[in-house]
Order: sequence, then C-alpha cells, then structure tokens
Amino acid sequence: MDLDWLETFLAVVDRGGFTAASEQLHRSQSRVSAHIASLERQLGVRLLDRSRRPAGLTPAGEVFAQHAREIVAGIGSARAALGALRGIDQRSLTLITTPCISAALFPRVLARVTSERPGLRVELAERSWQGVERRFVTDGAAMAVLPQLDAPAAAGFRSRVLWREPLKVVVRDDDEVARAGGPVTVDQLLRLPLLACRALDDGDSEVVRLLARRGVAAQPRVTADTPLTLTSLARSGVGVAVVNAVALAPLDLSGLTVLEIDDPDSYRTVAAYWSDVLLDTDAGRRLHRAVLDAPLPSGAELVDEAQRAS
Repeated sequence: MDLDWLETFLAVVDRGGFTAASEQLHRSQSRVSAHIASLERQLGVRLLDRSRRPAGLTPAGEVFAQHAREIVAGIGSARAALGALRGIDQRSLTLITTPCISAALFPRVLARVTSERPGLRVELAERSWQGVERRFVTDGAAMAVLPQLDAPAAAGFRSRVLWREPLKVVVRDDDEVARAGGPVTVDQLLRLPLLACRALDDGDSEVVRLLARRGVAAQPRVTADTPLTLTSLARSGVGVAVVNAVALAPLDLSGLTVLEIDDPDSYRTVAAYWSDVLLDTDAGRRLHRAVLDAPLPSGAELVDEAQRAS
C-alpha cells in the first residue's frame, strides 16, 4: 500500500472533495482520483460515496480513515525523528518559528545554547507552518515554536505552552478611536477598517478568528505580512491595526495609540513542539531547556501550570 494513497485519501476527507484535495496536494484531479481508486481496489471496499456532492465517507471509509491517520502520523513521526537526529549528529539544528517569535525569543535562547556548544550551527526557518509535522520531516527540524496549533501534536511529538499575548488595537493618535480611549469592544471592531497580519498557515488572521468566534465574518481592509507594515499603515491613516503584543514591543510607536480589546479571548497562545528524539542528545537537551527556561518576551503573559502542560 502506497503512503501517497493514504495521504491523498485523507486530503479528500479533510478538504471535503477531490478538487480541494488536488489544490492542497498540488496534484492533478485525475491523479487524486487514481490514488483513491487504487486504494479501494487493494482494500476491496468502497471508501467514498461518489453519488454525494461532495463525496462522503462510506461506513468502511469511516473506519479506514482512523487507521490511515494513525499510519500516516506514525510514519511521519519516525521520519521526523530520524531527520532531526541526522541534523543533531551533524551539529546542526533547524528550528521552525515565525519572524515575530524568532526576534522576541531566540536571541537569548541561542546566545545560551551556542555559548555552551560553540560549534553548533542553527537555521531559523521563519516560514509557513502549514502541516508542521510534515515540516519536521522535510526540514529535519529539531523543534518548533509557533502560535498554538489547532490539532494536537502527532504521536512522537511533545508540546508545551510557553506564553500567551493579548491582541492590541493600534491607531493614529488623532483617530477618533484613540480620542475615545479604550478598551475597544468587538462591536466597535466590526465597524472599523481593519488592518491584519496574514496568517502564515494559510488560515485566517487572529482578529478574523476572534470575530468568527463571535459569529461574525470579517474582511480586513488590508492584510500584510509584518506588524511593522501594519503599524506604518495605521500611522498613515489607512485603518486600525490589530497586532499581538509581543510583535509591538520592539516597534516604533510614535504617533500611535495602543488600546486593549474588551474581550477575554483576544489573545494568542504560543507553544513549543519537539520530537522525542530531541532529548536523546546533549545539544537537543540544551536547546529544549533553553527554550522552556527563557524569560517571557516583552508583551507576553505567563500562563498557569495546567495550561502550560496541556
């Protein structure tokens, strides 16, 4: 049984159809259909009910999907462990993170680790974290520090919450929102021209997810890649930026007012992820300890022990 067939099958299940799976996997729709047909032929059962639009799982497909996830996750964990171990053996560590978290956390972490292991080489992969387990495999990553993922870590991976950081509203000093003072309510946010950071996982930005949890679909006026761009746009009067507090700490905020959001869920949580194999080497243990022991970045808030271990 080809692993590609299982991954294709799960993409069809998770994305709700052949076309969406084709786009996710960057494969032609005919190839996706061929993978599913081959899988069904080998198993001797129908996994998808093609009479429905979109195609749905048959009873056999529901059972097999659970086993397919376990198989794919297990193989991915094994490959990730070997990839990370290969990098550590070569005295090289790859860390998956975001530009904001990287600048706030890793200067102190890597100052400590490289002073303890002077010959160690480090790559900070500040790119998309779509399919973080797959990134562990392809990049041979040792660890990731990211906004908390929606799905739990796969088998063979561990995670720990590091901090949470509130979302802030940033406006020009002479804006009527600044003159009114904070905090800014969710109802007010809905009426404002929002400026939001693009989510690197191809999902919605934090402010869009916040409003979605309140049952409202929001469309920002401008979506940008960096908090620096958002604050510059806010200073020019283009709109009202919503930025996480840690990202704001090192920025020039002259001419701008920073306000709270009047909502208990207006924050994001940041967590560390690693493969079990990381702790099998001295360099890996030192990195792991340095990340977990690092002081909170400016703008971050401590979470209680129950949340950290979740």
